[in-house]
Amino acid sequence: MNILHLFSNCKWTGPAEPALNLCVALRAHGINADFACAPDAGQSINKVVETARDRGIEPILQFHLRKHRHPLRNLQDRWALSRFLSTHPYDLIHCHLDNDHAIAISAAQKHPIPIVRSSYEGNGFAMSARHASLLAQTAVVIEPSFLARNQDSKTFGLSPERFYVVPGAVDTHRFDPAREVPDGRSWMRIPRDAFVVGIVARMQTHRHYTDLFEAFQQLAQYVPDAYLIVVGRGSKQEQVGKQPVRERGLERRVLFPGFIEGENYVGMLKAFDVGVFLVPGSDGTCRAAREIMAMGKPMIVADRGMLREIVTHEQDGLVFDGSGEQLFLSIKRLCERKSERIRLGCMARSTAQTRFSLAVQAQQVAGIYSSILT
Repeated sequence: MNILHLFSNCKWTGPAEPALNLCVALRAHGINADFACAPDAGQSINKVVETARDRGIEPILQFHLRKHRHPLRNLQDRWALSRFLSTHPYDLIHCHLDNDHAIAISAAQKHPIPIVRSSYEGNGFAMSARHASLLAQTAVVIEPSFLARNQDSKTFGLSPERFYVVPGAVDTHRFDPAREVPDGRSWMRIPRDAFVVGIVARMQTHRHYTDLFEAFQQLAQYVPDAYLIVVGRGSKQEQVGKQPVRERGLERRVLFPGFIEGENYVGMLKAFDVGVFLVPGSDGTCRAAREIMAMGKPMIVADRGMLREIVTHEQDGLVFDGSGEQLFLSIKRLCERKSERIRLGCMARSTAQTRFSLAVQAQQVAGIYSSILT
């Protein structure tokens, strides 16, 4: 199979890495997956292009593929893509974002070539005339959750058979607790035998940080060697994070390393004993939760959005009702029951390998391609 993936952005945010990782995994699965993305990043480094090359993919850079609609640039891309498809035979076009999806439709109809769309919205697409038009002209939509599939089928009046659920993938070789990575505990000056709770989420007002800090404050009264690591940043980090921590007198126990990437990020996840995820954010697929699980750490998640589809209660983590009190009791439970914590962590790693690995995702997506073409 020859598949053209379109990605209308140059920034390394949101679905950039999942889209690129899928192409890499599909190639390893024996599928010719090409990757086209935006060539122009202005004064910034085009990390999408650089990372694609680092991972063995030379990206196609002859389209504008802007993130947002632009009447002239989109028209030029439609013409250019149509000419490109005349000389490069593809079986399918796989779109990842709204603008590349819109560009692909008219070009694909001329040849004709089926379109597949990946969604990264855990709760489903926002209702809009644009989304309704795009999805109506799409052969298959790959959804990150059953919640999103059911919502989109109902919202846009489309047959459930046009929607496939493929969980978001994580690189289980990179996120492997057996690998040697930078020591996150040494960096944060946390004792080896301390109990560490970790969260990876932007500091925004809707992310329920108040519940987390209140729960941790209660825990700190019982466990003198407990620490909380907050990985992430945001325009509200002072208001949402640092000020409430100071007011509770937890400055030495709640640590803010900020945004971390590369091997330092993997090392920081390895420093956790348990991970917490309270509400889906800008990444609706909650990728950080799966990365923490891949590191062999049990997740404590609120029953919000698609989180229940990632974590199975008392099998590879805990799912609580979203209240601050139940969050405290869940954290306290895994703090006090080390054997249960280790068991859930081992199962979390197993879940990541059997459900969330790139190889599993590539196999599922390849099956979807085959179902369209046969």
